[in-house]
Amino acid sequence: MPIYLLNKAPFEGVKNLILNEIIFFNIDINLSLYDALICTSKNALIALQENKIPLNLDIEIYTIGESTACFAKKLGFKNIKIAKKSYGSEFFKEFKEELKNKKCLYLRAKIIASTLNSDLKNNGIDLDEVIVYENIFKPSNEKLIHPSIFIFTSALSVENFFKNYSLHEDDIAISIGKSTAKKLSNFKNLFVCEKQSIENCVTLAKELSLKTNF
Repeated sequence: MPIYLLNKAPFEGVKNLILNEIIFFNIDINLSLYDALICTSKNALIALQENKIPLNLDIEIYTIGESTACFAKKLGFKNIKIAKKSYGSEFFKEFKEELKNKKCLYLRAKIIASTLNSDLKNNGIDLDEVIVYENIFKPSNEKLIHPSIFIFTSALSVENFFKNYSLHEDDIAISIGKSTAKKLSNFKNLFVCEKQSIENCVTLAKELSLKTNF
């Protein structure tokens, strides 16, 4: 079965279906004023690059996801912590005590799926939020093949897909995590990846594509 990935990450044998565009906002931030930087997407770090913000490479960075952590390391940041699970609620549980005595900055998207920001503030954490980018819908005229396997890497990717297309009964949907899966809860052929990474989603998709009696 053909595999469509709703993300621009390239993989052999996988077709990228891009239905979004990232818009970065103009920002002016002094990172030296903060003890900790919270980034749930590498787009937050790209926003710093886009705005030529001087990087405080000694600041503690708290991330969700290996890709964000790897990008932070590539930029030269030294103190990087990765949440054990790729969910805002789990990030909060893991780091809420550790962040209590720190001045924190959360670089985020305009629209976020989790309540991480309010959870941290309600727990008494000194948190500033700066909206640094927006993920907007980008329509496509591409004709899709059915049945196929569709990999959804965020809740927003599901929303964007249904603005442009629909899933057929014999398609297969793969979700990168539980919050994304909630957007697909009415679809019967749904698989939730055990490890929240695009690489693992693609591996699962290729395994499923080889099964002829699904």
